[in-house]
Amino acid sequence: MSETEDLVANSSAPIAADDNYESGIENTSLASSTQSLTESVLSHVYENGRRYHSKSVGRYFLPTDETEQDRLDMYHHMMLELLGGKLSLAPFDKDPGFVLDCGTGTGIWALDYADLHPASVVYGIDLAPIQPSYVFPNVRFELDDLEKDWTFRDKFDLIHTRLMSTGIKNWPRFFQQMYDFLNPGGYVEFSDHDYNGVLCDNGTMPDDTPYNRYMALMSKSMAENGLNPYLTLKDYTKMLSDAGFEIVKSLEFKMPMGAWPKGRKAKYMGAVYAEQAKTGFEAYGKSLLVNQGGLSVEEADKLIGDCVKLLFARTQHTYYFGWHIIARKPE
Repeated sequence: MSETEDLVANSSAPIAADDNYESGIENTSLASSTQSLTESVLSHVYENGRRYHSKSVGRYFLPTDETEQDRLDMYHHMMLELLGGKLSLAPFDKDPGFVLDCGTGTGIWALDYADLHPASVVYGIDLAPIQPSYVFPNVRFELDDLEKDWTFRDKFDLIHTRLMSTGIKNWPRFFQQMYDFLNPGGYVEFSDHDYNGVLCDNGTMPDDTPYNRYMALMSKSMAENGLNPYLTLKDYTKMLSDAGFEIVKSLEFKMPMGAWPKGRKAKYMGAVYAEQAKTGFEAYGKSLLVNQGGLSVEEADKLIGDCVKLLFARTQHTYYFGWHIIARKPE
């Protein structure tokens, strides 16, 4: 059994902590010249030292600056590690014709997938124009709001999306539009993680941990903005089934927060998580904590800083649940 399979098979079992760990871990139609973008599309707002895309205000609460783009690319690396180096687990025996990447961000997944599948045409959709201008000939980056009516001329064989819990307010409609724009026999591949709270199996996390206060304030603020941070794996699979999909595979992973576990893979995953969370706690929470959570900038900075320090102290053996779902539209 591989270490990735072990994370899934033992998702109900505690992660073993490495109490002898001392050394660090090496961290191993388009937004291009062919598309005319208006100043409003390219405009940004600056708040608390971070840059946010103006079209995302009220819709998406994470920044779009270079610091966040670097973090998103590191998260992409973490997902590759989790899935054994695979970009997709959808069981195609040849390159799918048309592929859609919802919330493409920096476009790194779309670019990697197009490179490995030259016979596919990959569309990457996002609110913010942070994708590269020079791309492979089989990649199309477009700017759009995926919660509005989809108007694609083509239907897709694979629709990929991850980390959209901070941007989608109407999940049943989102999944229904996926179903409507997917060819029969096509696949949806969905990845996200739990916002219900930080977990610990061995009693090393006290009730007054900064993690709990951060998660409670952030989740409450998300809910006040029309998002649903309390969805679970069961909720997502049910909504996909209600939209007409057959669930092919539903995976749940324990994702360690920091390099505290035993085992090469779990330790490395935790170390990469900690590196991207250096800026991730601020990216996810700063705007919400200040604008909706009732904290001052200084209070938010302290809470975020306390959470980051805990990651690298490795004294609280915490984790969260990550999910990866593959669903199929019937023939």
